[in-house]
Amino acid sequence: MTRIDRRTLLTAAAAGMAALTGCQSASETPTDGTPSPPGTDTPDPGTATPTPGTPDEWSPDDAELERRSREFLGLLRDGEFEAAHERFESAAASQISVEQLEGTWEGITDQFGGYLGVSGFDHGESGGYRVVTGTARFERSELQVVVFFSEEGIAGFQVRPGGGQWSPPGYVDQSAFTERELSLSTPVDCSLGATLTLPEGDGDIPGVVFVHGSGPNDRDETAGPTKLFKDLAWGLASRGVASLRYDKRTAACDVDLADATIDDIVTDDALTAVERLRGVDRVPDGDVVLVGHSIGATLAPRIAARDGNLAGVVMLAALARPVTDALLQQNRYLVERDGTVTEAEQQQLDEVERLVERIRTGDIPDDEVLFLGGDEYWQTLQEYDPVATAQELSLPRLVMQGERDYQVTVEGDFSRWQEALGDQPSVRFQRYEQLNHLFMPGEGQPGPEEYFRPNNAPERVVEDIATFVAEHT
Repeated sequence: MTRIDRRTLLTAAAAGMAALTGCQSASETPTDGTPSPPGTDTPDPGTATPTPGTPDEWSPDDAELERRSREFLGLLRDGEFEAAHERFESAAASQISVEQLEGTWEGITDQFGGYLGVSGFDHGESGGYRVVTGTARFERSELQVVVFFSEEGIAGFQVRPGGGQWSPPGYVDQSAFTERELSLSTPVDCSLGATLTLPEGDGDIPGVVFVHGSGPNDRDETAGPTKLFKDLAWGLASRGVASLRYDKRTAACDVDLADATIDDIVTDDALTAVERLRGVDRVPDGDVVLVGHSIGATLAPRIAARDGNLAGVVMLAALARPVTDALLQQNRYLVERDGTVTEAEQQQLDEVERLVERIRTGDIPDDEVLFLGGDEYWQTLQEYDPVATAQELSLPRLVMQGERDYQVTVEGDFSRWQEALGDQPSVRFQRYEQLNHLFMPGEGQPGPEEYFRPNNAPERVVEDIATFVAEHT
C-alpha cells in the first residue's frame, strides 16, 4: 500500500520535470508532485499526489475504480486534458492546472512513448483514500500507475517504475556468505528493518554501512528493477567484507517531513547502523567503513565527523554544490536535451525556479513540504558545507563518480571535490566512463528512462570499494 505523508502538499507544476533526481524506493515513492532533490534515485516521471484525505465513508467497488482509472488515463492519452482535470477533487484541481497536467503527461510520453493501456490492478486504502495501482503499457516501457480516489474524485496520481526483475550479478558467490535480519531503533516510535551480510568463516573481517540517497529508500536502494546496495553488499561479501544495510526512516516510519532535519532523515540512523555493525563479533570497532550514495555520500563527511572512529568513507556521486543549484541544472538538462523546449516545459521550469528560490530564501511555511522536506530540512541542509567538512577529516576517503551522471556531475561536483581534496594523500578519486547516477552502465545520452531497465553495478565498482576497505582496515 502506498504510504502518504499527511502534510505533503501537491505542487505538481514541476511533476514532469526532474523525472529522476535521486534514490527513491520503487515500492515507496515520495508523495509530493515536485521533482526530488539530487540524490534521490528512483525515477518519478509524473506525480500529482493527494493532500490530506477525508474519512473513507464511501465504498465504490473495485471494478468501478478500475473503470474510472482507465477513463482518466484514456483522456490523458487522447489529449483531453481539460476533461481529465475535471475528474480531480477540488483540492487537487486547485493545485495543479490543466497546463501543468498536460506538461506532466507530455514529460512521461516523451520518455516512454505513447500510452497503450493498463491492466493488472491492485487495490488498497491509505490515509482516507482508495488506492488503485495498475500496470500501464507504454511504447517503450511498462510502468506502474497509482491513482488516489476520494469521495469527491481523483485526489492525485503517480507514475513509477514497473516491470523488470532484479537478478544477482555474475560476480557474486552466494555460497560465500549468509544474511541475517536485524532491527535498528530510532528516536521515534518506529524501528528500521536491516540486513547483515556476513562472509563465511570465523576470523575478523571489515564491514561497511550503506547510506541511501534522498527519498524513502529501502535497504537495497531499490530503483525500479535495480538494487545498487544489494549488488554492492553481495559483491563485497563474496570478497570477504561484511555489510549492514537498512530501510531508511522515511520508508519504514511515519515521518513528519515538515519538521524533520537532515539529521532526523539521514545522519542519526546512519550512526546507529555503524554502532550496530560494530556490535557484530567478527567486525572490529575500528574496521567499519561508511559507503554513501548521492545525498548519503554528501552527508558522509558529517556522519564521519560525528562518529570519530570510522576506518574510511566511500562517497558515490556526492554533491559539492548547493542542492538548489543542482536541482535547477538537472531540470534544465531534462528540458533541453532533445533540443527543443515546449511552452509547457518552460512553464514547469519556471515553476521549479520559483520553488527553488523559496528554498533559498527560507520561504516555506511550518506545515509545508517542498520536494522532500520542509523548512527544517532545507535550512539544515543549506547550513551544512560538505566540502569544508570533508577537508577537516583526516581519515581515508574514496570519491567515486559516474561520467554519465547528469544529476551529480563531473563538472559541477566531482571536479570541485578534486580541487578541494586533491592535495590530501588520504583521498583517492575514481571516475567511470559508462556509469550513470545509479552506478549502472549505459551508453549514449543519459536520461531517466534507462533507470527502468534491469541492470547491475559493474564488478569494477565492487572491486574498487573492496580494495579501499582492505587497504584501510
